Amino acid sequence: MHHNGNNFQPNPIPSTGINEESSENGVDLRKLIDKFISNWYLFFIFLIICIAMSWMYIRYTTPEYKVQAKILIQDDKKGGDIPGKEIFQELQLFSSKSNVDNEVEILKSRSLMQRVVQDLQLYTSITAEGHIKRSELYGNSPFYMTWVHLKDSLRAVKYTIKPVADVTKFSLTPGKSSNTITAAWGDTMHLNEGDLVMRRNVNYAFEGTYTIDMTSLDQAVEDFQRMIDVSIPNKQVSTIDLKLDTKVPVKGETILNRFIDEYLKASVDDKNRIADSTIAFIDNRLVIVGQELSGVEKEIQNFKQSNELTDLTEQSKLLVSGTGDFLKQLTDLQVKLSVVKSLEEYLNDGKNSKRVVPSALVVEDPTFAGIIERYNMLQLERERQLLSSTESNPLIKNIDNQLAGLRQDLSTNVASVRKSIEVSIQSLQTHSGELSQKIRKVPAQERIFLDYSRQQSIKQELYLFLLQKREETAISKSSNMATARVIDHAKTVARPFRPKRSLVYLIGFLLGLVFPTLIIYLKESLSTRITHKADITGTTTVPILSEIGHFEGGEMVIVQRDSVTPLAEQFRAARTNLQFVLSGASDKVILMTSSMSGEGKSLIATNLAAVLSISGKKVVLMELDLRKPKISTYLGLKNFSGFSTYIIGKTSYEELIQPSGFNENCFVISSGPIPPNPAELLLQEKVTQLFERLRQEFDYVIIDTAPIGLVTDAQLLARYADATIYVVRQNYTFKQQLQIVNDLYQQRKMPKLNIVVNDVRKGDRNGYGYGYGYGYGYGYNVSETERPLLSKLTKKIRK
Repeated sequence: MHHNGNNFQPNPIPSTGINEESSENGVDLRKLIDKFISNWYLFFIFLIICIAMSWMYIRYTTPEYKVQAKILIQDDKKGGDIPGKEIFQELQLFSSKSNVDNEVEILKSRSLMQRVVQDLQLYTSITAEGHIKRSELYGNSPFYMTWVHLKDSLRAVKYTIKPVADVTKFSLTPGKSSNTITAAWGDTMHLNEGDLVMRRNVNYAFEGTYTIDMTSLDQAVEDFQRMIDVSIPNKQVSTIDLKLDTKVPVKGETILNRFIDEYLKASVDDKNRIADSTIAFIDNRLVIVGQELSGVEKEIQNFKQSNELTDLTEQSKLLVSGTGDFLKQLTDLQVKLSVVKSLEEYLNDGKNSKRVVPSALVVEDPTFAGIIERYNMLQLERERQLLSSTESNPLIKNIDNQLAGLRQDLSTNVASVRKSIEVSIQSLQTHSGELSQKIRKVPAQERIFLDYSRQQSIKQELYLFLLQKREETAISKSSNMATARVIDHAKTVARPFRPKRSLVYLIGFLLGLVFPTLIIYLKESLSTRITHKADITGTTTVPILSEIGHFEGGEMVIVQRDSVTPLAEQFRAARTNLQFVLSGASDKVILMTSSMSGEGKSLIATNLAAVLSISGKKVVLMELDLRKPKISTYLGLKNFSGFSTYIIGKTSYEELIQPSGFNENCFVISSGPIPPNPAELLLQEKVTQLFERLRQEFDYVIIDTAPIGLVTDAQLLARYADATIYVVRQNYTFKQQLQIVNDLYQQRKMPKLNIVVNDVRKGDRNGYGYGYGYGYGYGYNVSETERPLLSKLTKKIRK
């Protein structure tokens, strides 16, 4: 026996460039490019589909537009004052300072949006049902909706409206109900939500189906609050940008303009509230003072009539002229006292605790005037904060505490001022005693008339003062302007912001690349067959001897003496690499095996024998796949006798060896009849003698055995072999079967184990991926039998 199975040593062949990678990254990039190129049709199909879907999405998606507006806040802190403000300040007109951040919060308040939703009935929308998409109608609807009466509690509901045969009528179906209401245009319909009147808009055709969507008021307010964006573009200026996203530009512009109008109106109303309070107070005092003045004048008239007096002025001229200064001082003090008492009554009335203090009647006291101004500002600030907060808010509580303190200070100051005036009046009245002594010298009628005249003068001065203040307050009210003014009214941007054509097409293009890439990745990841060289090198370290391309012909022998086909050159390359494996002078026996049947083991063994015999070596091919022999059948050799009959002594050695028929240097030992016990035959001593004799007579002995993954025949013959070739077939051999090769290599059960990859398809770049067109054509003569095959391969390469 030439070898002992326990002394087998792995002997990888020298590097031939077949199983080594020059650069891992480079090879990966090449494999990636090869996959893409070989599956170009997948990328083409998916790109067309995805781009078409992108076009469909753009075509049938309702575009959304941005509606923009800009307002300017008159903010003292940021230079937002209006020209000529100093003039109004000199007239003591009312103004309230604001800042941009506070106005932003007011614009975001729910109450402001609720007024807009209620005014425009934004809780109702009309939609036209199209073949593919639905379109909201606003201003171009074929009918008008008027709610005669609407219940306070709205709920989400949908109505379907359709035309009927009678053009003067229509049908209305609530939700998914089957209760259809047929009514005439202009009729009042009593629905669950309220009383509705539908009127026809003859400017637009009434065809198809329309949907009326109603939502709750709270939900509508919340939705539109979320849709409107209020932002400050620059902290250095006092402008506010308003933006609204909408699918109907006309509707968006209407909503935003109404929103701004409501905000401006609310701002003016806040300023007018102080003026209205002051005017109401003055009007009330004018009625009282006017009645008192009329009473005094009536008493003077009665006195003159009863005493038949005509002119007492000349009679009391000297007395009146002497006491003129005194009366003037006393009158001023009494006027002030009357005003202070009125303010004191106003402050002590609990009903006015949440109202502003009329500042037009402020006594000429800087401290007192400052407290009133601060008190009124806090009252307005409290009302503004309540637009977006509740009374339980800590900020509101803080303002209430400040107001309570200021109101107490006001009461204290009013009492102090009143007491001061009363002391002054008392002092003047003390001096009046002295004048009374002089007045007693005047006739009784003239003295009584003087008292009436003094009362008339006091009431008249007070009445004129109140009239003057009322006119000033009316002027201030007429000059009140909103906190903000509109710079740009609502305007829709020309192009829709959604969908973005470029982005949609880009996504479609990327998906057109991602989907086929994913398919290829999943196909390879889930594949259980060997498709790439990495499937082999990543599982086992057994060297790859050669790669044999795909063969579609029916001939068993591919390699002829003058063959220059790519397949023939691959077998010649295998022969060259085999010389490195069989480096010893006595290394002659080559064992061929595989994982399972059908991997091309017999084809490779036959053509390897052919290429070795062409080089002038004497080769014998042994068909030792005793269970399923193929070589003798494919070569047309008789198989009535062979190895099985030789072992049992029915065939002689000379009869055992027969010519191959395709080369004079190649001989074949057929399997013979299929024995019932192939493994026992291989254990016979006569097998050892046969191999010793074949080693002496032949240069190479090639053994075609049964698949090692199924039976143990190959392992039984391994002790006679010098090298083992394990055949692996692309897209046929299972990846897990490579573990057999790895085990054989690591456990040294087979001598000099090498792998030959069979059926590598050049056209299938997504497969093994290395091709086999070496391009050998150095003037070799092509035989007539090989020309059709070569022509066929040339056409495939060109394709």
